[in-house]
Formats: sequence, C-alpha cells, structure tokens
Amino acid sequence: MNFIQRSIEMKGPLLLFEFIFLIGGILLVVIGLKIRKQSRSSAVVSVIIGLIIALISIYLLFWTFIFGYNS
Repeated sequence: MNFIQRSIEMKGPLLLFEFIFLIGGILLVVIGLKIRKQSRSSAVVSVIIGLIIALISIYLLFWTFIFGYNS
C-alpha cells in the first residue's frame, strides 16, 4: 500500500497534466455534439480533434501510471 501511495505522489503532477488534457478532449466532443445543428463542419472537426486528444490522453495516462516517466 505504501508503494502505491508513493508511486502516485511521484507521478502526480504528470498525471494531473494528462488528466486536464483528457477533460479538454471530452469537452471538445461534447461541444461538437451540441453545435451540430449550427455548423456541421465545425462539429465534425471538434468531435474528431476531441476524440484524438482524449484517446492520446488515455493512452499516456495508462503508460504513465503503469511504467512511470521513463516510458
């Protein structure tokens, strides 16, 4: 238990930074879905960029949490 707590404390700033990007990607997807009726092309671009950012953030969060900074 002590190892897990120490591991999260050491990786905390990087995990927080990646989590902020994950939230940003999710927000872009939600915004894209809401503006779908106003501008179809802007909605598609927003959803695609949001999905890319969210997927990359999930991937980086996974590797940072499992392997740390040297991954």
